[in-house]
Amino acid sequence: MGALDIGQAVVIQQGLVLGIEAIEGTDELIRRCAVLRREGPGGVLVKVEKPGQERRADRPTIGPRTIVLAAEAGLLGIAVEADTTIVLDRDEVIRAADRAGLFVVGVRHSWL
Repeated sequence: MGALDIGQAVVIQQGLVLGIEAIEGTDELIRRCAVLRREGPGGVLVKVEKPGQERRADRPTIGPRTIVLAAEAGLLGIAVEADTTIVLDRDEVIRAADRAGLFVVGVRHSWL
């Protein structure tokens, strides 16, 4: 997905792709997926850097608003790429995730 310059994020629920981030950004992706949510365990927002990403301008980013929207959409949690994702107001992200019962995890992967 990233190699095709489509977006930095995707929402997956029960092995199904509910949505892929495009020009609308992460917030609208989450809102759109709230409507598409299936019965059963909620989905996960996955946000990673695209291959060849311009690091000076468009880094993967989450913040407290991301947590609130994810909770409202019924997601279980958020997985971001470790060491590349910007976390705005980290302490508030942790508090908001704890309040909402969401997990937030940084992952490293070998496929990039």
